[in-house]
Amino acid sequence: MSPSPILVDLPDDILYLIFPFLEPWEFLSLCAVNRHMHTKFQKASGYWRVRTLKTFRVPVRPLFHPDGLRWYWLYKTLSTKTRLYRWGPSDGSYSMTGQWPAKMKTPREIANVADAQCGEWSTSILTSDGNIYLKGALRLHWSPNFDFQTLEFPAGFRPTSRDLYEPATAISQFSSGSTGILGLSDDGRIWCWNDQSMPGYQIQFANVDIAFGPQDLSRPGTVTKVVCGSKYDSVFDPTYDSAYVTGTGILYWEQPWETPSDLTDDGVLTELASIIPGTSSRLRRSLGSTEVAHPMGEVINYVVLKEHIVFIKDTNKAFATQLDTGATAELPKFSAPGRILVDIQGAYGNFAVFTASGEVLLGNTATIQRIPISPSLYENSEIDIEPSAPPSLQHTDVVAIAFGRCHCHALHANGKISAHVLDPRAFEALGFGSRSLMAPFRSFKDSDARQLCPHAVKYPFAEKSSSPQYVWFEPEKEQWLGYLSRRLAMTLANSPGWYECLTLNSRGLLENYSKCIERQGETWGDFPEVKEQDPDGLGAYFAISIAAGGSQSVALVLVNDDLAKQIKDKHVLEYNSGIEPWHLLLTESPPGKAPPIKYHFELGDFPVPHLSETGDIDPNRYDFSTWKYGFPEDCFRTPNRLPPEARDDREWEMGFNWNCGEPRGNKYKTR
Repeated sequence: MSPSPILVDLPDDILYLIFPFLEPWEFLSLCAVNRHMHTKFQKASGYWRVRTLKTFRVPVRPLFHPDGLRWYWLYKTLSTKTRLYRWGPSDGSYSMTGQWPAKMKTPREIANVADAQCGEWSTSILTSDGNIYLKGALRLHWSPNFDFQTLEFPAGFRPTSRDLYEPATAISQFSSGSTGILGLSDDGRIWCWNDQSMPGYQIQFANVDIAFGPQDLSRPGTVTKVVCGSKYDSVFDPTYDSAYVTGTGILYWEQPWETPSDLTDDGVLTELASIIPGTSSRLRRSLGSTEVAHPMGEVINYVVLKEHIVFIKDTNKAFATQLDTGATAELPKFSAPGRILVDIQGAYGNFAVFTASGEVLLGNTATIQRIPISPSLYENSEIDIEPSAPPSLQHTDVVAIAFGRCHCHALHANGKISAHVLDPRAFEALGFGSRSLMAPFRSFKDSDARQLCPHAVKYPFAEKSSSPQYVWFEPEKEQWLGYLSRRLAMTLANSPGWYECLTLNSRGLLENYSKCIERQGETWGDFPEVKEQDPDGLGAYFAISIAAGGSQSVALVLVNDDLAKQIKDKHVLEYNSGIEPWHLLLTESPPGKAPPIKYHFELGDFPVPHLSETGDIDPNRYDFSTWKYGFPEDCFRTPNRLPPEARDDREWEMGFNWNCGEPRGNKYKTR
C-alpha cells in the first residue's frame, strides 16, 4: 500500500519528526514515492544517525558529526564490514610482537561489534545485542582468555541475546579500566567485573538511590554514564570507579580488588559513594519545563584518572577533584574568552579537552598534584597550569583520543588514526611497526646510542609538524617500510653517505625524506579507476573508534576488502604463491626461488649521493616531489636488468643514471 499523499505533502520539519519512528524499510519506501522525496530525504543524516546509534549501540561522540551520506553508508556497512584491529604488546611489557595493526578473530556468534576497549592486559568488545566479550585477563598474573569469552551475570539474571532481550543484562555503555570493567544496562543497573572467570555483580549505593526501568535522562536517580578508573603504579594503590547520576552528580568509589564474597542473593554490592559537590545540576530541556541553572553550570563530561576526576561544565570551565581528599579546584588556563569547551577524554594520568573551534588541549596529573583544600566549587580555588597543544592535534578534526600508559591515539573525522608518544619507550605501541626497522622512516631516532636499550624519540622537526602521522592498516605498507630498511642498511657498505646523512638529518635530508614517506603512504590508494569503485567515500580502511590501555591499542575499522585488494594489486608486480611472509625478516627469498609476492617498490634503490664539501648530501640535488615509494623516480629499474655492456646507453635514454642519481631525460623513454 502506497503512503498517503497527505503525508508526502507535509512540511519538511514535520517529516523530520516522523522519520525516527519509521523502520528502515518503511523510511526507504516513503522516500521512493517521488523524486523529491528520494533526492531530499533518502540519505538524511537526521534519520540515519538515530537509526545507526539505536541499531548498533555505537557510542555517542559529541564531536562525531558525519554528513548525511556518511551516516547512510555507516548504517549499511557496520553489520558486514566492521573489523577489529589490535597492535602493541598486551602483556604489560614492550616486547617485539604485535607492532603492526592486525585483525583480531572474533567468535561467529558475535555479529556486530559496537564498541571496543582495552584494559592493561585485556581487550573487550560490546556487541549490538548488548553483550560484553573479553580476551586476555583483567589482572596480570591471572589465567587469561585466549579467545573472546562473554562476561557472565549472577545466576538470577538471564543474559540478553538476539532472540530474547533482557533489559537488566543488555549493556548500553561500558568502560574498561586497567583492572576492571563497568557496564550500564538498559534498565539502569551498574555491573562490575574484576575477574573475567567470575560472574559480575551489581553496584548500588547506601547514600544514593538508583532509578531502574526505562531510562529517562531527566529523572532523578537515572545513571547516565559509568567510568572505570585506570592506574599503572603500585598494585596496592586504590583504583576508583565512577558514575554520573541525574540529580546527584558525579559519584566515585574505590574499586574492589576482587569479586566480593559478601554479595546479596541478587549479586549486589552496596558502596558508600563520594559525591563531587556542584555537579548535580541538569537543565530540563523538555517543553514548558526548565530548572534554574546551577551557578557553577552543568557537567558536560568527565574523566577518571589515577588520582583525579577532571570535568568540564557548560560555563566553559574545567575542574579537577582529588580522589583521596575530595578537594576540587578550577583549571583556569583551559578557559579563554570565546573558547567553548565541548568534550573531555582521558585515562591514567592524562586528559584532553576539546573546544568547538577544533583545539585539543592536553593536561596531566603531574601538573595538578597539589589541589588546595576546597569543600565545594563555590570557593575560588584555582590551579594555574598551562595546557599543552601539540600542533598535529590542532584543527585536524579530532573526534576522540585514547590514552595508554605511554602513548595515545587520536581518531580523526576522516576515519584515520594518528599516533602520539607520551614516553620514549612507547614506539612499539604506536602501530608504526618495529622500532629497529621502521623508526627512521616515521621520523623517530634512538634517544641515546650509548644506552644498552635505547628508546625512540621524535626528531624535533616532527614534534613541530602540524601534519598528523597516521597508523596504516595495509599489510603491504609494512613490507614496503621493511624493504626500505633493508636497502638503507645495505648502503652502509655501498654508499654510507645516505645512511649517515639520513640518521643525522644532515641539511634536512631526513625531514624531506620523511615527508615523502608520509605522502606516499597517505596516497597509497589514489588511483582514479580504484576511486570509481568507492561510492561511499570511506576508502579501503575507515576507523570508527579507537581505544588504548597499557601499551596496546584496538580500533574498529570498516574494511572494504574488494577495494583493499584492488589497491594492493596496483602495487604488486607479480604474484607467485600470493602468500605474504609472516615476518619481515623472511621476505628475502632463498637463492633460486621466486618471492611469494614481488612489489613495484622492489624496483627502486637509493641513488649514489651527491656530497657537499663537508661530506653531507645536498637535498637540493633531488626532486623530492616526484619520489615514489621513498626513492627518486630516476632510480627505478626494470624487472629484467640490461646487461652491463648495454646498460649505459639504454638507461640514459630511460631516464636513469646509475653513476650519479640525477634525473636524466624522460622516464621509461625508449628508442
